[in-house]
Amino acid sequence: MAFPDLAVNAIYTVLCLVPGFISLKTVTYAAGVDVELTEFEKSTWSFIASGASLSALYFVYVAWMAVATGRFALVRPLDLGWVDIVAVYPLLLAVSVVVGYVSAKAYARTLGTPPTPRAETAR
Repeated sequence: MAFPDLAVNAIYTVLCLVPGFISLKTVTYAAGVDVELTEFEKSTWSFIASGASLSALYFVYVAWMAVATGRFALVRPLDLGWVDIVAVYPLLLAVSVVVGYVSAKAYARTLGTPPTPRAETAR
């Protein structure tokens, strides 16, 4: 018995959102920020982070295939089945942690550390 197309699309959507949530949590933890985001903002940033993680993993694949075949092609077709997704998913989650960590360091470096209030000194 095969899954209906709507169910398969829902499963793919959830599987593609999880890396974004992991990246978002990694950013907030590694940058040391405590931000209250609305559900819309969490979803939006998760979509963006998932796209960044999927893109990073795809370009690693492109580089690997360029080395393996000796031919560089920026666009390579992918036809992933369930077994392929299960095999590659832990790697995608690891890439999402790396993307979150790098984003957190860039965020902290861009904004710098927040100034701490100085104690009043007597003159």
